[in-house]
Amino acid sequence: MKSDFRFRSLVLSLLLCFSVSLFAEEKSSAAALPTAKEFLEMDLEKTFPILEKLTKEETKEIITQIRSEAKEKYPKIDHFYFLISHLEEMQAIEKEQARLKNLLWVYGLGLFLFLGFLSFLMIRQRKAIQDINELS
Repeated sequence: MKSDFRFRSLVLSLLLCFSVSLFAEEKSSAAALPTAKEFLEMDLEKTFPILEKLTKEETKEIITQIRSEAKEKYPKIDHFYFLISHLEEMQAIEKEQARLKNLLWVYGLGLFLFLGFLSFLMIRQRKAIQDINELS
């Protein structure tokens, strides 16, 4: 049972890492890509430098290989992957909404301070004009 959970967590972490690496700009020029089986057996510390250098096409290919490899042992791995990715997207959206809400508060505070400063300047200008009129 623990082996089953470890395998699922490894597959999930690799799939998530590959989906993040879709945005990598440079591809590895010298080294050949490991196969899906090699990725699954590799330590996570060794996989991250390789994942960062993958192109979008290479990640798609490796994701497909990993999914087909995992389907042999777990037929419902697609359901598992779909649920995890959907839940992670929802979590990311909630975090982004919280950031946007905080940013809105910052903009509101900035606007309030700017309007306060502008009001202060107008009051001081009006007082300065009155003082000049009194002197002349």
